[in-house]
Amino acid sequence: MKSEVFKVGSYVWECKSSYTDPGGAIDVTYLRAEIADLENRWLYEGKPSGYYYVFPVNLISNEARRELDKLKNSYRGDVDIDFYDRVDMQKLIQKLEKIRDMQSLVDYIKAVWMG
Repeated sequence: MKSEVFKVGSYVWECKSSYTDPGGAIDVTYLRAEIADLENRWLYEGKPSGYYYVFPVNLISNEARRELDKLKNSYRGDVDIDFYDRVDMQKLIQKLEKIRDMQSLVDYIKAVWMG
């Protein structure tokens, strides 16, 4: 069955980790290769409406942030791109732990998503 992930209206969350420095910054060489692979996939399979990189165990260095910002700017207005590192994820998990029920979770996500 052909993947339907890369179609208009789909939002992709992809977790990435590099283990050259566990708990440290994401490896920039690895990140560049992953971005190149991503752009090649988009050429053949189409672009999603949104694409979000999550680095659950790594930090985003200034150099990696420049690479991710370059990707984000290349597709501005075409694909909503964002990225989150382990600090962002830790903050989110801490906030989610305070939520009591599913409706509170939905309301919280809507509030965060809409800014």
